[in-house]
Amino acid sequence: MKLKRIAALAATVTLGVASYAQTSDAIQEKNAEDHLISLDLDARLDWQIVSHREHLDRSQTGFIGKYIALKAHGELTEGLTYTWRQRFSRTPKDHTFWDQTDILDMNYKFGRWDVGAGKQVVLIGGYEYDRAPINLMCPNLFVANVACYQFGVSGGYQLTSNDHLAFQISQSIFATPEDRNLYAYNLMWRGGHNLTDRLRLETIWSVNEIEFLKGKFCNYVALGNKLILDDKLTLLVDLMTRTYPDNNPFKNNTFMGELAWDINPKWKLTGKLSYDCNRGVNMTDKTEVARGSQLVIGGVVGEWYPIRNGKHLLKLHAAVFGSYGSNYNPSDLMQKDTMYGSIGVTWHMNLLNFK
Repeated sequence: MKLKRIAALAATVTLGVASYAQTSDAIQEKNAEDHLISLDLDARLDWQIVSHREHLDRSQTGFIGKYIALKAHGELTEGLTYTWRQRFSRTPKDHTFWDQTDILDMNYKFGRWDVGAGKQVVLIGGYEYDRAPINLMCPNLFVANVACYQFGVSGGYQLTSNDHLAFQISQSIFATPEDRNLYAYNLMWRGGHNLTDRLRLETIWSVNEIEFLKGKFCNYVALGNKLILDDKLTLLVDLMTRTYPDNNPFKNNTFMGELAWDINPKWKLTGKLSYDCNRGVNMTDKTEVARGSQLVIGGVVGEWYPIRNGKHLLKLHAAVFGSYGSNYNPSDLMQKDTMYGSIGVTWHMNLLNFK
């Protein structure tokens, strides 16, 4: 009964905040042009409550530092830019400095072409995958487990003013300290087009061939779709299928739908539903969604921005999520019949700009 009262209180707070709602769920990257260096600090602190089958998980309940990172970006000379993001709240997997470096990338643009190299985001489609970790609220199982930051090289071409095609060769998301000699080959299209005066469609689509054992590849098709109506309502639909050599297509999937309402520049309300499944029999356990899992996650998030300008951001949020189904990865937060509630603060501070 005590747990139910706490859950009801968390839901009440969430809906109270959500009844006002906000604008945009992602911190916008600032334009690095004309700056040799821009240095920023991002941080997030939450109080959360987690229960599994109505039993309070004391190890996951309480105050928790979700994220802290330094980010530097700028333009060294015309067309040559860099990005560096160092996350300090991430535990190194193999006790190396590089495991806490999300991004360290150089990019050069010339005409319609661009080339890049360094530690990059693996080019996989989808809008939830595309979010920075600080902005993820109870992500689906694929996004929660994918090793999305890898060393690689990339090249791109601006097809039109609204369409960009990129190809990347990166270290595989399944590489380990014991076997780094695995690679991924990624092709991505980003687009954005006005369907009417009020309706805009944006896309992040990819096809990926990812090596999980030497000479053995799984195939991803990831389609991220965004519909924007009057800059107030945003509908996200992510569709993804993963095919391994020993299982049929469409048995290892992730789907996500999200509807966000930007009431005004300070308030936003978002409802989200996701579904992950792995009903195939894979040759190995190298998969982000554990074999046999079929899990639905749904919830609501309310956000308020007291400060939001070109240099600084302060955001308060409240969220409630629940899950239904099965998950055979015991390390994931969301298991069978899990209730997750969160109240937190996110801040983005611009520390230095040097032209």
